Amino acid sequence: MASRRQVREAAVQLLYARCSNFKSAEGSEFWGLIHHGALVSFDKARVKILAHLQQGRLATAQKLQTIVLNCAASILATDPSEKLAKEIKSLTEDEIQWADTVKNLSNLTKANLGGWQADLIKLLVKSNELQKKRATIRLKTDNFPPLQQTALEHVFDKLDSYDKRVHMVHFPKNYPDQRELAHLHQMTSEMKELEDEVTKIADLVTEKATELDKLIGLKSENFDLSRLSKVDLAILRLASWEILYLTELDPAISINEAIELARAFCGKDSASFVNGILDQVAKSTSDHSQQTTE
Repeated sequence: MASRRQVREAAVQLLYARCSNFKSAEGSEFWGLIHHGALVSFDKARVKILAHLQQGRLATAQKLQTIVLNCAASILATDPSEKLAKEIKSLTEDEIQWADTVKNLSNLTKANLGGWQADLIKLLVKSNELQKKRATIRLKTDNFPPLQQTALEHVFDKLDSYDKRVHMVHFPKNYPDQRELAHLHQMTSEMKELEDEVTKIADLVTEKATELDKLIGLKSENFDLSRLSKVDLAILRLASWEILYLTELDPAISINEAIELARAFCGKDSASFVNGILDQVAKSTSDHSQQTTE
């Protein structure tokens, strides 16, 4: 579950993207940036699950290598041009390399070394390619001696079953009831919840943007808002909206959090500027409430 700070940071970024007319606002590119840390954790979890589901694959790939050596004569008899022999050799090498890469990826993620996410995607795609290669070679083994063909088919079936598990890790959303993927489903759900919460808040703030800008302009002594940093404006809009409409929330909390956001996104001067304006917004809101009560 996302923290309040995470929600507010993302809301500021979305409001900034909107007032900057960022074309990809709310698209996959935008949310990819927002979820960067979560997506790294998601991929680490995928590597861990993949390593678990692929236990024994390297031994199976090595067994394929042995069977291919025993089938050398049959392979050559089936295709004297040696094209089939090259295809099977290439497949065997790829199978062993694929299994080795899973182990290497697991070590890289544990050591927090970079660059592994691109390798993960390549590995997942490669799994599908290996399946297709095996399917093509299967069609060319009809003339093998029964024992050798049966041994080869058995290993191919086992490798196919491994690749079915890889497909689950590649596309977990297609397997909502798979227990091994429960953690991935939870992480995906949490990212979606964050998107929904942030979008809801940004929509409410955007709906009141004209009113909020008028108030911010008045409290900044008619400072020209067009000269104001769009990040500062997004922070001021969000905090002012909270002060005006989230009456159950202490204005001091909104102000302090806005100051921290301004300091993180823009620096110390921005934090002071935001503090000054929001103090005035909170004061005028408090005065208005008292007058209404009286």
